[in-house]
Amino acid sequence: MNLLKALEVSFRRMLIRLLRGFSRRSRPLPTDWDFDSSKFLFVRQDRIGDVLVSTPLFHAIKKRYPKAVLDVVLSPNNVMAIGNEQLVRTRWVYRKNPIAAIALIRRLRRQKYDFVIDLMDNPSATSTLLVLTSGGSWTIGLEKSNAYAYDIVVPLLSRTDVHIVERIAAILTVFGIEPIHERLQIRYETTKESDRRAEDLLRESRASTRQVVAINISAGSETRFWGIENYKSLLKKLRERIPTCSFLLLHKATDGTRAREIASAVPNVLVPPKTSFDEFAALIKHSDILITPDTAAVHLAAAFDIPSIVLYVQSDPTLRIWEPYGSLAECLVTPVDDLTTISVGQVVEAFERLQRRMESQDASHE
Repeated sequence: MNLLKALEVSFRRMLIRLLRGFSRRSRPLPTDWDFDSSKFLFVRQDRIGDVLVSTPLFHAIKKRYPKAVLDVVLSPNNVMAIGNEQLVRTRWVYRKNPIAAIALIRRLRRQKYDFVIDLMDNPSATSTLLVLTSGGSWTIGLEKSNAYAYDIVVPLLSRTDVHIVERIAAILTVFGIEPIHERLQIRYETTKESDRRAEDLLRESRASTRQVVAINISAGSETRFWGIENYKSLLKKLRERIPTCSFLLLHKATDGTRAREIASAVPNVLVPPKTSFDEFAALIKHSDILITPDTAAVHLAAAFDIPSIVLYVQSDPTLRIWEPYGSLAECLVTPVDDLTTISVGQVVEAFERLQRRMESQDASHE
């Protein structure tokens, strides 16, 4: 952690402690409250993946209470994660600008929400401020160091043993919904236009190959870039084992040069042009297997039930990795902040294991 980041973390922790002295809530919820006529505001202003793992909760609430209003506070970095979600009425965007933040808080307060729910499972100064200032009748969140901001505190399930989807879903119990009885599936809806573009791009490959393997080379940090030579070697080894497969190299715009260099390793590698998030999601949806570092693509694969191989950096063994929820996956984990410590051989072996599991699953469905 560099000095600037360390100072930022220290400031946020100090702010959370300071807010404790001014704000402490504990308003009880009536046992006969009508959730179906309520207005819910969810605070999820962090990353794309964080929003995606929250979608099972949105769907469970709307399934039980179809007349309820669901709004979400997002950020410019993750608003696209539920851009097509029809269950959400309003997508508020929080910006790290004092004037914009104050204007947002005023708009939120005018909505007179019944419930303001912090979906973070670790304390955040930003979400604490938003929860306290948005004017909700009741505030709700998972048990952690900023729990003083909540009227209703939900026990935080083990961050070592319990998947993040299930930790967040525990909030459903406040509204009379038992997560164990719900189908907690990550959701993302692609547009018809993005589906059409993905199908058009893959049509030629589909005509001549049996399987399209999508390989996403981009992640949120350089520690999760696996390396150009590793990806090139992987393409060669997979092509040797499956001559009829084709590869789709997914990447963010800034990794275009890397993607083209990697693609030169073997023939029949598709490198799509610059894509929107929705087009990126559609390409995963129309692939057969996804190989990716730990990023939002993991949760898109789970949403579309696409088998995946995921490369993780896990420097803190007490925190469970955010593996694909409810879909076939092989997870490779390194305990150091360097994804290149996972070898090409390990990924090839994981690919072979995943293929066997896919074949076994197909046989069981026949």
